[in-house]
Amino acid sequence: MLIDRADKGVYRVIEDRQKAALGATTNTHIGSETGDVRPNDEMYSFNPRPTSPDLPEAFRVPPEPAAAPETTAEAAPAAEPESAARMTDSIFTDEERPLVQTFDLRQTLVYAMQHAREMQDAKEELYLEALDLTLERHLWTPQFVASVQAEFADYGQVRDFDRAMTAVSEAAVTQRLPYGGEVSARLINTLMRDLGAHATSGESGNFILEADVPLLRGAGKSAYESRYSAERELIYAVRAYERFRRSFLVDIASEYFNLQQLKMAVANTYRSYESRRTDWEKADFIARMGQSKDVFEAPRAQSIFRQAEAQLASAKEQYATALDRFKIRLGMAVDALLEVVDQDADDAARSLDALLPTVETAEAVEVAVKYRLDLLNDADRVDDAKRGVLVAKNRILPDLDASGSVTLDTDPERLNSMSYNTERATWRGTLSMRMDDRWTERNAYRESLITLRKSQRDYERAVDEVRADVRAALRRIAQQENVRDIQAMSVEENDVRLQAAKAQYDLGRINNRDVVEAEDDLLEARNSLARAIAGYRIAILQFRRDTETLRVDDEGRLIRP
Repeated sequence: MLIDRADKGVYRVIEDRQKAALGATTNTHIGSETGDVRPNDEMYSFNPRPTSPDLPEAFRVPPEPAAAPETTAEAAPAAEPESAARMTDSIFTDEERPLVQTFDLRQTLVYAMQHAREMQDAKEELYLEALDLTLERHLWTPQFVASVQAEFADYGQVRDFDRAMTAVSEAAVTQRLPYGGEVSARLINTLMRDLGAHATSGESGNFILEADVPLLRGAGKSAYESRYSAERELIYAVRAYERFRRSFLVDIASEYFNLQQLKMAVANTYRSYESRRTDWEKADFIARMGQSKDVFEAPRAQSIFRQAEAQLASAKEQYATALDRFKIRLGMAVDALLEVVDQDADDAARSLDALLPTVETAEAVEVAVKYRLDLLNDADRVDDAKRGVLVAKNRILPDLDASGSVTLDTDPERLNSMSYNTERATWRGTLSMRMDDRWTERNAYRESLITLRKSQRDYERAVDEVRADVRAALRRIAQQENVRDIQAMSVEENDVRLQAAKAQYDLGRINNRDVVEAEDDLLEARNSLARAIAGYRIAILQFRRDTETLRVDDEGRLIRP
């Protein structure tokens, strides 16, 4: 009845405004509501939907192999120093190289967890949420209050300049009741003393026990709503923090893999640079010997070499800039000397292949729906909205309150503030009822039902989005794996083509244009392979993130159940 009346009033207002603004009305009905929400135990759980760290069998990772014992390699002969004009494959100077820190994937993750500003922000948000809960819990424990008030008076000529002191002390304890209302106990002591005569003229005590309990509005579990909400909000914050932590580590690892790819691009470009330098020196030597059949051969080789030199400088600049941005993300000083391990030498990165389970799409989707922490929060917020409906419904009820008190006084004939006389006990009981306008509460009740339906739709949409994320993640893995294999074959084919072109060039059958073209294609194939390897590893981590089956400890190691 209340819902129907609220709906009629709202629709009438909307139709009036539609006519005034548009000259016509359209259907804006949001559907009918029964308002029937049945409570369940899950709605009032302090720890709803607990999850286990155990993973399905298909998602478990085999143990890490034991590290091979370190062997002492013989010192390699020192390379001959390069000329000042010759570029290197490093972005660091000779003076900087001994000071460079080289991070592998695990070291990078550990450093990020310990120093990244985003991680600190997330920890502080979780802390503040827990801080709010400690206050809420404290408010539901006995609250103690004590006070002392002393008054000095000089009565002048009225009492022959008598001076007196009155002291009143009070101690009280109050306890909120989980089903509404509160009880309190107070102890009041009063002391009156004539300072002129040095005599106590009055001393009394009062002990008061009171209770105020609602019977309708504000009674039941609705009275405990703030505690339910605070307890569950911390659960949500814990899940959100762990979800952020795992996603953040995936982001850090993704940036790390991209850095490896950029470093590999520098190495690949340097190899091309060295090859074109050799070609230029060879063409220049032939021209100076007067044996060149093409007078433009040496100038063209020199121009191509200069282009390779510019490409190498550009590749270094991109890598150095990305490193600086990455250091900021890690919480490291920008001027720190940081290097990443080569793409083909990072054991921690290569071990990611073990994270790819053999699992069907349906099973992966089912696991994600079960384990996704953000999805669990959305599901629990539906229960929060249901509790909100029950609380709003309770607010419509009349006020029916019962209160009572017991007062014990000391004997006024005796100067003793602790000598209570049970015969002087005073008992009081009150039952009061009040019913006033509930228009505001009725609207709040209707809003709570709309909020409930919206939370249910949000959860359904979140489930569909999770399913779509997992399906896309599996497709991305397959696509990146296919691209990686194709690019690996492309590198081999272009390498064979380059060797053949060089052989034909040495025989004088082709000019250096064909060699340059083959070198350009090989460089692009190598860079594409590096990108594909990085993309494949990122795709595996993103799949683990989207299915909520990624576990990383504080030492940067993948937890292997």
